[in-house]
Amino acid sequence: MQIPSRHKIFILALTALCALCAGCAADRRGDPKDSVKAMFDAIRTSDSTRLSTLLDLEMAAHTVRDDLAPTRPDTSQSAMGPILLGALTGDGTLRRLWLEDQIVLGESRTSADTGWVEVSFIDRITRVQYYNKMRLAYRDGHWVITALRTL
Repeated sequence: MQIPSRHKIFILALTALCALCAGCAADRRGDPKDSVKAMFDAIRTSDSTRLSTLLDLEMAAHTVRDDLAPTRPDTSQSAMGPILLGALTGDGTLRRLWLEDQIVLGESRTSADTGWVEVSFIDRITRVQYYNKMRLAYRDGHWVITALRTL
């Protein structure tokens, strides 16, 4: 049995429409770079409430544990989140360290619900560039930073 031409055209058009809608749905998630930019803005203003929504503090703390001195090796992972938040706000060590450098956001890349954003810190005096990538996860309708260093 042959399918009439008009049915073939309808099926082809419906398939194309579904593919287009699927592509648009992925675009609605936005660029993970926007969350990284928002994180640095929140660091500049010491907005701990905003940082708590942009970062998975416990996961991200694990990736910068060595920079969170003086933490003891036996500090539990759940205690690391508040320590990281303190380091990113007020007179925190990471806040001071990161904000004294020029911050350049590079390319972002996504694969399913995971994203990576290139971040370079350029020392304002020596002009040495420290290259890094941050990992994000798409959760509850927005990108959340899960690792501050993936390199």
